Amino acid sequence: MSGLKELLQNIFSKGQNPFTGTFLHNRMRPPGAVDEKHFMALCIRCNRCLEVCPYGSIKRAGLGVTMGTPYVFPEQKACYLCMACSRLCPTGALDNELVAPEKVTMGRAVIDSSICYSHLFLDHDVLPDESGRKIGALCNTCYNVCPLQDKAIVLRKNLCPEILDACVGCGICVERCPTRPRRAVNIVPTGMGRVDEAGFYFRKAKGHYESAQVPAQGSAGVLKGEQLLEQKSRIDGTKELPKFDFPYETPKKIEGWD
Repeated sequence: MSGLKELLQNIFSKGQNPFTGTFLHNRMRPPGAVDEKHFMALCIRCNRCLEVCPYGSIKRAGLGVTMGTPYVFPEQKACYLCMACSRLCPTGALDNELVAPEKVTMGRAVIDSSICYSHLFLDHDVLPDESGRKIGALCNTCYNVCPLQDKAIVLRKNLCPEILDACVGCGICVERCPTRPRRAVNIVPTGMGRVDEAGFYFRKAKGHYESAQVPAQGSAGVLKGEQLLEQKSRIDGTKELPKFDFPYETPKKIEGWD
């Protein structure tokens, strides 16, 4: 029984649960992919895009509602924008007319300045950390490998990489980024959306939701199961309810009603 439980936990873990959303960082559709809803309707899992890719960048999705559909995982192998896959797609899941690499919209790169070597170099002036090693370095690998250099990415103050709107989300910067275990640059796939670029009311609602998930002081966490039932059982419903003064006059009779 424990073996079955462990198997199910592995299947439904983050990134594999077939009932969760299909958008994940550093997991993009091949270049030319139409919007996700239409892509899932058009893609027939023929694998032609996988076979024609000369770099081996396109992989098949595993267990889930997207099983067998093509993805690019830039941490393993980025897309080098040869555009061979989009020309060969037989159903239009990948736009056959898209031939210009700069028109691709796979996603957009986002740099985490808290672990980016170049940002640390500029912000901390290569100050050593507690262990005595330097926490910054002149890296700029992402800038050097970008196929749309100075259009999709520039160097702020000639030191720090900064992503521009022309970024197509190919993921070459992710593949080559030297930071570990987490990459300092990641791709947000098209359609996923970013909280920092969302509207005010979305961000406000998200903040309220996240604050509501914080457990009360002294509690071990969000109450579930038996703990939740026990907490509810302590609620006393026999007490007198608070009075409420309605500030409006209630009509004695409604005209036309007998």
